[in-house]
Amino acid sequence: MKWLVVKAFLKKAWVWTKHHWYVPLLISLLIIALLVWMITKNGSYVAGLIDLLEKSRENHRKEVDKLNEIHANEASEKKRILVEYEKNLSLLEKEYSKKNEELDSKKKKELKNMVENGYDDPEALSREIARMFGLEHG
Repeated sequence: MKWLVVKAFLKKAWVWTKHHWYVPLLISLLIIALLVWMITKNGSYVAGLIDLLEKSRENHRKEVDKLNEIHANEASEKKRILVEYEKNLSLLEKEYSKKNEELDSKKKKELKNMVENGYDDPEALSREIARMFGLEHG
């Protein structure tokens, strides 16, 4: 969960950086525009810069909202998968407990030997483990 939070924060920081790298440039242009306005008594330069700044702020807000939505979707999907995993795990535990089979020391040793000897052939190893624990279904 922490990785998703860090990932979302980094994406937001990138979006802010992408959209606001020119803030010092805009401040400089605003000062120049104010000087020009004072000279010419025309406020159209300042109005254009303010409109540009507002559009930038609005675009930034939209992208952050979209990133928040994506983050929420990822978190809910992860939660759904976790619930499904827990449900499947409980079903497997119930099925295993029905058979009243427990790993005794003999099965543990046999399993260890099978894993050590069957390391090169994982398919044969998985078939043998399935046979050993009665998990074959045809």
